[in-house]
Amino acid sequence: MQQALRDACREDILYWINTFVWTYDPRVTADGLSPKLPFVTWPYQDNGFLVLDESLGKHDILIEKSRDMGASWMCLTVFMYRWLFFPMESYLMVSRKESLVDGDGDSLFAHLDFIMKGMPSWMLPKYRRMKLKLFNEESGAMIEGESNTSNIGRGGRRGAMLIDEYAAFDQGGWEVLSATADNTRCRIFNSTPFGVANAFYSQREKGTPRLRFHWSEHPGKGEGQYVDADGKTRSPWYDNECQRRASAVEIATQLDIDYHGSAYPFFDHDTLKILAKDFCREPRHVGTLYMGPGQEPEFTEDNQGPLRVWCNLDERGRPPSDRDYVVAVDVSQGTGASDSAICVGDRLSGEKVAEFCSNEIAVHHFAELAVTLCRMFEGPGGRGAYLIWEATGPGRTFGSTVVDDCRYSNIYYFEDDRRVNRKASDRPGWFSTGDGKNNLLHGYRNALFSKQFLNPSQRSLDQAAEFIYLANGKIEHGGASNTINPSDRNSNHGDLVIADALCCKILSTRKQKSQREESGPDPTSMAFRRLERESDATLDVGW
Repeated sequence: MQQALRDACREDILYWINTFVWTYDPRVTADGLSPKLPFVTWPYQDNGFLVLDESLGKHDILIEKSRDMGASWMCLTVFMYRWLFFPMESYLMVSRKESLVDGDGDSLFAHLDFIMKGMPSWMLPKYRRMKLKLFNEESGAMIEGESNTSNIGRGGRRGAMLIDEYAAFDQGGWEVLSATADNTRCRIFNSTPFGVANAFYSQREKGTPRLRFHWSEHPGKGEGQYVDADGKTRSPWYDNECQRRASAVEIATQLDIDYHGSAYPFFDHDTLKILAKDFCREPRHVGTLYMGPGQEPEFTEDNQGPLRVWCNLDERGRPPSDRDYVVAVDVSQGTGASDSAICVGDRLSGEKVAEFCSNEIAVHHFAELAVTLCRMFEGPGGRGAYLIWEATGPGRTFGSTVVDDCRYSNIYYFEDDRRVNRKASDRPGWFSTGDGKNNLLHGYRNALFSKQFLNPSQRSLDQAAEFIYLANGKIEHGGASNTINPSDRNSNHGDLVIADALCCKILSTRKQKSQREESGPDPTSMAFRRLERESDATLDVGW
């Protein structure tokens, strides 16, 4: 009979769990129940166990979860199942501290010990239990543990590896990611969210197969579910938890599986969603901009190029020429990592009308492309668009190409916003000094949220949602704030948002200029033209 039961358990992991496995929850003692509970699985757990068991030894899998959904127990139970019934298999458990692996009552090995104590003695093999190790002497199967170090798993091979609460690892978990890639085909990344500046979020965005355990799937927590006026799923349990939690960030982290909301976002996410619903739309034209020495800009609409345009273009591929435009640029090295980004703004309407992103164009070629785009977006009298760029880092090469090689002169010269007299300097481009970047982003957020700057790009607003406050008070894009990841190729670092913010900076000053002009002389008079020329001499260098 015992052998028949062993065979049945080996054939069906859910039968083994629901028949022989116990779990532990001391909170139920308040209800007069024993803290030792039979592990009777719920539907979301049934699916999770089957997917995990199927994934072992084959491919990575990511578990994103609300807090207290039993995900760690599930992973450990699968490991124990394989340790009991399948010979010569080897598994590794990792957490950010050794005491969380094997050392206290809540450690991973403590969970395994509890499962073993609850099973009948005839089901257990002869085994050795040592610090950070559980060895099946009859089958040769082994479960080991390690803490978060740069040498995790090196020198060994595993059928699978559990990396528990991965988003909370030191330095974002990047070293763990690189150290474990050759150790196993199956890494189980298990965690609640903790912002976007970590390897856990990166693996999610790269499309790692994943399980999602949301509180609403839990029979007790999801009882009495309803949808509120904002379309958010809630329940009496959830409402009570929101009252108990210390902050919106804790709610996002522990309950909502909200990556952006779990890291003190700079841009309010609810407002971004409203703006996206009201103003975001697909571009009218998508294509490629061709350029050459002494040639006119040529835009070819191919529905797949990097240039996205929201305004109307005529048969020559040109926008309306009855208004001035601003071309704002955030420059990268063009080596395949972060994007170089361009935003084009309409000074008359205060609206973004085009954007361009690429991570594969060398800096000097990107400068030539930006100048070509300025000439595509000509204003009255054939005047090219006003060009501003971030001048630090690769922006220095960009600026010298624009000024010295392209001889383009309708550009921004740096003004120190900290000075009362913001007289333009002789330094081309915008330099971030002191709190300059914070001030730039605050100005952009104010204009965006007050609808003075209209942004139709969903991609841009999605990047804005990833900007967070750091502990030192600075504002950074979540993906760029972690410098441990040397080259997360093809990922964005908020470059489009910086380009948008630079564009907004110029549009706001131009809007003020336009309001002053409306209260001044008649636009058809010589006095008006004289004032306009004097204003241009102060704010622009014409060509």
